[in-house]
Amino acid sequence: MLVSGLGFGSTGAISRSIEADAWQLASWRSLLGGGAALIYVGLRGRIGSKPDQLRLGATLGPSGLLLVGLAAMSMILYVDALQRTEVANVSVILATVPFLAAGLAWLVLRERLRRSTVVAAVIALAGVTLTVAGNLGPGDLDGNLRAVILALTLALLIVLIRRFEGADTVLALGTAGVLLFVVALVVADPLGVAGDQMPMLVFFGAVFAVSLVLWAEGVRLIPAAEAGLLGSSETPFSILLAWIVLAEAPPVATVVGGLMVLGAIFGHAGADLAAGRVSRPWLRPRTRPRI
Repeated sequence: MLVSGLGFGSTGAISRSIEADAWQLASWRSLLGGGAALIYVGLRGRIGSKPDQLRLGATLGPSGLLLVGLAAMSMILYVDALQRTEVANVSVILATVPFLAAGLAWLVLRERLRRSTVVAAVIALAGVTLTVAGNLGPGDLDGNLRAVILALTLALLIVLIRRFEGADTVLALGTAGVLLFVVALVVADPLGVAGDQMPMLVFFGAVFAVSLVLWAEGVRLIPAAEAGLLGSSETPFSILLAWIVLAEAPPVATVVGGLMVLGAIFGHAGADLAAGRVSRPWLRPRTRPRI
C-alpha cells in the first residue's frame, strides 16, 4: 500500500514533465496501465475457472459497465485537474475520498456511520473548503472544481464496488483504461504526441500499472481501515514530489487545509487502533508451526 501510494503520488510530477495535453496523457496512461492490469488478471487465472467466469460476467455486465464508465471518467478527470491547478490542491481534495465514500455508503448501502467518522469528515471538509477558498484564481478554481467532482466520482466508485460484490476491481479498472483510449481516438488526438515524449509516457503508464496492482492486492490482504490509512500516503508523497521535481511549493492555504485533512485521517485511524477495530499483527502471539 505504501509503494502504491508513492506511485499514485508521482502522477502530478510525471504528468507535468511530459509535453502533451490532458487527453493524450490520460489516454496513454490508461491504455498502458489498463493493458498491463488486464495481462495481470490473465496471468493470475482470474477468468479461467467457472467462478472466475462468473466474476467476468459480473464485471462486464450492466452493473459492471457502470463501474468501468466511472473508472474511465476518473482517469481523465484526474489528469485534467492536475493540468489546471496545483498538484497539492488536487491531493488535498482527493484525501477526503474515504469520508465521502463513508457518507455515500450510509445513503446507498445503509451502512452505519460512526460518530468519529462524522467528526473526521467535518474536519476534512473544512480543510478542503480552506484549500479551495484560498485558491480562487480562474485557473485554480477550475481545476479545484474538477478535483471535487473527481473525489465524488471515486467515492461513488468505491461504494458501487462494495455494492456489486461479484465484480473484479482490477479487471474493471483495466477495461476502463483501454476503453478510455478508444474514446480518446474519437474525441482527441492521442497519436499526435511527439516521439521524444513516448518514453516518458510509457514510464507513466508503467508506474500506474504497478501502483494499481499493488493497491488492489494490498486492499485484499489487510483490513480496510489499515488500507485507507496507508493509502492516504499518496497525499504527502504527491506534494513532496511536486515540490522536489517541479519546484511547486504549495500555497499556505493548501498547507493548512492539507494538515487538517491529514489530521482527520490519522486521528480517525488512531481512534480505530485504540478501539481495537484494526488488526495489529505485531501483537498476535507467535505459535509453533505444525510439522
